[in-house]
Amino acid sequence: MLYQIYAITVKELKILLRDPGALSILFIMPVMFILVMTFALNGVFDGGSENNPTSLLVVNADHGASAARVIDDLKTVEGMRIIEEVNGQPLTRESADQLIVDGQYGVEIYFPVDFSEKIKAAAHSQSGENTVVSFIVDPSMGNAVLGPVRGTVQGYVERQASISQAPIRIDDGFTKVLQSVPEAALPLVNQVVSTFNQGFTDGDGLENASLGVSYEVKPPDGFKVEEMPSSAQQNVPGYTIFGIFFILQPLALSIYEEKTAGTFRRLQAAPLNRAALLIGKLTPFFIINLLQIVIMFAVGMLVFHISLGSDFLALALVAIVASLAANGLGLMVTALAKTREQMSGVATLLSVTLAALGGMMVPTFVMPDALQVVSKLTPHAWALQGFQDVMVRGQGLVSVLPETGILLAFATVFFGVALWRFRFE
Repeated sequence: MLYQIYAITVKELKILLRDPGALSILFIMPVMFILVMTFALNGVFDGGSENNPTSLLVVNADHGASAARVIDDLKTVEGMRIIEEVNGQPLTRESADQLIVDGQYGVEIYFPVDFSEKIKAAAHSQSGENTVVSFIVDPSMGNAVLGPVRGTVQGYVERQASISQAPIRIDDGFTKVLQSVPEAALPLVNQVVSTFNQGFTDGDGLENASLGVSYEVKPPDGFKVEEMPSSAQQNVPGYTIFGIFFILQPLALSIYEEKTAGTFRRLQAAPLNRAALLIGKLTPFFIINLLQIVIMFAVGMLVFHISLGSDFLALALVAIVASLAANGLGLMVTALAKTREQMSGVATLLSVTLAALGGMMVPTFVMPDALQVVSKLTPHAWALQGFQDVMVRGQGLVSVLPETGILLAFATVFFGVALWRFRFE
């Protein structure tokens, strides 16, 4: 019995070793997944750290000194990089907004002209109008980055507001005390004032005090977004792209089965050129990709009430070129792999690894800078950016032309390599 087990084991090992390419994928795939996801998630756990600081555009239009003091405090925070000028020019609201629209930065903090004035006015009146500190953000950015930034900024703003208001409130308090003390009781003034000061020292004098500051989160003026998107509106496009690129495996295996069954050889005997044969073979998978997109977006609308934006043509154009890129990649896998096992392994490897690199599993804005650059080498990242331009950022056809052009270039390269190496026999 032991010899039989030994013989079968040796036989199976020989079969596996006949296809070293497929065998190596069993080791390469988990290694690649570990490397990509570990580097990508470093941005999640180390975001806002000294090694991976969060960049903040800061526009200070305040006519007083309070905003400048808040900014000085923020510069001391480890893990934050405060940017007040670009290319030697101080940032304005318009220039900072444009940097976000261009995708160079994700968050801008705007201190209005009346920041110091309204804070001081609130020290005299509880019902005065608040000044508004604005957080201008790329709508595709989630709370994973914005939440800690907003909490830190608000903490320093409120600290500075309290410091600015304290002398005014103390002075107002002294005035009220002196008005309420009879002349005969003036010797008691020092004791009352001492008690009043002690109340401010303990924080009691600032209870229920209005700091005169409100906050808002909004997209830059260059984006036509009526309200900040939900997490579903940001996630549905990503998982849709993840799904359409899983067409690689069934497409590759379908062509492989027809080649091994001799179908391609028989079809070549018919009055049918090879281009028509391949186009006819790929068209059903292209249609499946488009149906996937329609169904997944429909689920997003019906279940999560997401918006698809206001430009259907732009959305359709991104969907078409992304599907072309997926089909091209699938055909390239078919042309380059030599066995069924290699096709299956390579297709799965590319589907998972490219999705992770392209921001389907971890948003690219939390990845380290180097990995963000690498992500641009995947069709997934450009497809996601195109969908988010329309669905999340409220953009139109013109804005997605760069992304669709790059996706079309990916598709051209994939189809070019596939046709170069494809064998009908």
